[in-house]
Amino acid sequence: MSGRRIDEANLDWGASKDAPQSFVLKSLLFDDVYFSGDGAAETTHVFLRGNDLPARFADTQNFSVGEMGFGTGLNFLVLWDAWRKAQKPAGAGLHFLSFEAFPLTPDQMARAHGAWPALSPLSKKLRDALPPPQPGFHRLTLDENLTLTLFYGDALEGLAQTEASIDAWFLDGFAPSKNPDMWSADIFSEMARASAPGASFATFTVAGAVRRNLEIAGFQWEKRAGFGRKREMLAGRIDAPPPDTKRAPWFSKQQARPAPGARIAIIGAGVAGASLAFELSRAGFHPSVYDASGPAAGASGNPAGLIMPRLDLDDTPAGRFHAGAYLHTLRLIEHLQDKMRARFFSPCGVLQHAMNDKDRARQLKLIERGALPAGWMENRSGGLFFPQGGVMEPAAFVRALLGQTPLTIEKVQRLEKRDHRWRVVTSETAEQFDAVIIANGLEALRFADARTLPLSGSAGQIDWFPGAEAPAHVHAFGPYAAPAPAGGLMIGATYAPINIGAEARFTLEAAQSNIAAIARTLPDIAGALDPAASRPRASVRCTTPDRLPVAGPMPDWAFYGAAYDDLRLGKRKEYPRAQMRDGLYILTGLGSRGLVTAPLAAAMIVSELAGAPSPVDADVAQALHPARFFIRDYKRARQTR
Repeated sequence: MSGRRIDEANLDWGASKDAPQSFVLKSLLFDDVYFSGDGAAETTHVFLRGNDLPARFADTQNFSVGEMGFGTGLNFLVLWDAWRKAQKPAGAGLHFLSFEAFPLTPDQMARAHGAWPALSPLSKKLRDALPPPQPGFHRLTLDENLTLTLFYGDALEGLAQTEASIDAWFLDGFAPSKNPDMWSADIFSEMARASAPGASFATFTVAGAVRRNLEIAGFQWEKRAGFGRKREMLAGRIDAPPPDTKRAPWFSKQQARPAPGARIAIIGAGVAGASLAFELSRAGFHPSVYDASGPAAGASGNPAGLIMPRLDLDDTPAGRFHAGAYLHTLRLIEHLQDKMRARFFSPCGVLQHAMNDKDRARQLKLIERGALPAGWMENRSGGLFFPQGGVMEPAAFVRALLGQTPLTIEKVQRLEKRDHRWRVVTSETAEQFDAVIIANGLEALRFADARTLPLSGSAGQIDWFPGAEAPAHVHAFGPYAAPAPAGGLMIGATYAPINIGAEARFTLEAAQSNIAAIARTLPDIAGALDPAASRPRASVRCTTPDRLPVAGPMPDWAFYGAAYDDLRLGKRKEYPRAQMRDGLYILTGLGSRGLVTAPLAAAMIVSELAGAPSPVDADVAQALHPARFFIRDYKRARQTR
């Protein structure tokens, strides 16, 4: 996606001619108003009634709304308020996807919403959760079974990367005469692709160009009575949207989804499994977790874990995923701490040291290119400082994510597919589920479906010195030194290859190695440490060749081998859509960054299960797809022939 900087809205708060005590909110860039008069009443008339809402909520379990132009967020607030009051099935979910190139700040929103005090509680929830002006998709969960996915950036660029099945569209950009790009044939074509069969739309404008472009994209329209001074508005639908063809055929989604309220088994109770349990519960599913050793028994049980970003210079899917995961996890931490009224994260800040001139030049380019928004990354003499980063207690994070999810502390021996359901078999029990997600790190290789994946193990030791003096913030430079949540200093970490089934053991030599590693950058801290005083912990990380997680549906490898064999010969032809193992998913390969990456990867998988708009763009989803290594190997075989 082009460009990294997002400019915030430039507003004019002019007085209303009809009501001098109020204001008419206007964009200086587009020379057009966001709303005038009773904006909430206009939203109800044009967008809710124009899409037959909230009546349509009564007979659907999951409903998705797409909006062109988030603006002040007023349309979302009015819909949210109507959703809360509407009759709907138990556990029903509402998903709202909106695009905005010039977002308002929380303070601007507060002033804009002031005319509707009844919406004040919802407005505060929204403003408190707003993401910083970072390009791309941002997933917010604001209420029981309600998600908001915001895309910051060019609308066409965002729509082209959207994965969604929208039931109703709110077309609320600035007037076609002021912002014609928002009403183009290309925009409506991408909307059609992201629409569910029978999707509706409504808009305030009846401009001829808008009607023609809607028709070109396959939408039917009709004129209806407008609101206030606008005599007419448009409403309509698309009965047969075009197929979603953004993904390569071998990176397909599951062709069937579990029913709302389905029972879903999760294998693994580390941060990956816990993140899945949290997202599944919020989406109205009924998860159950299996783990032979209990919650946070692996690397997720370390006494401290770092929350910091991994930033790329170039605009790549990997870079977008890591930046998005960092912001997503920080929002999630804040949500969980507020909900539990407990603290397990210290935002003490992280200093990423520049180890040489090349490192320093790279860091300066990251700042120049706006890899993170202003206030989220600072140039310091020693390197880059991330003020929102810090240290968390991983086990407490895992417990908060698991909540009341049923947990079986037994080893899963096998998974059996029987009559469209999955049977999870342990030495003591055998239960049936509608779907299964494998999320147990390197142990995933014990299941036949996962053995095609190039997963590898890395044993790592961290050392905690409870009585040692710790720095005020984290120092990271490959190795790291961090203030531990329970007091003292934590340093780490070693890396050594390890096979599945082998036990990671801590040693005095590894403690000495960790001290020596930090001594090169922090000699005073290292010089005060005695290896014998350490409380070490060793665990196994699961890594992949490209250092990205494996997240998505499990491929049917037999189908892949037959259907895509011609890739090895370089044949260009129309390949069939891939077949997946129905109801089987996987999340693993998190490496040493699982605390940051697991929550967003889990949200991506659960969005697919629930039919909700994806929290990542299509290229990111393909970059994390479990089939990527199989396809790369086939294509590389062609190059070596």
